[in-house]
Amino acid sequence: MPKIYVKPAEGLTMPRPDGTSMPAAGDWLEHDAYVRRRLKAGDLLKADPPGEGAPEDSTEEAAGDASSGTDDAKAAEYEAAASPRRRTR
Repeated sequence: MPKIYVKPAEGLTMPRPDGTSMPAAGDWLEHDAYVRRRLKAGDLLKADPPGEGAPEDSTEEAAGDASSGTDDAKAAEYEAAASPRRRTR
């Protein structure tokens, strides 16, 4: 499964899928349903990895604008703030 570099949103402490705490600087995680839900909710943000590029087993494409990850994160934050959250019982 492809990996994505994410970090917790400002002021949040997020668990990794295995239950350990994610560092505030971010970490590589598998781009699975858990990560997609956290991204959509605005709890996780796509981020640029420090230093090195994508891990070797990542299948992300390097094509396109380098700033698109940041723009996607900003768009996700805006969308999360603009739309009311639904509560489930």
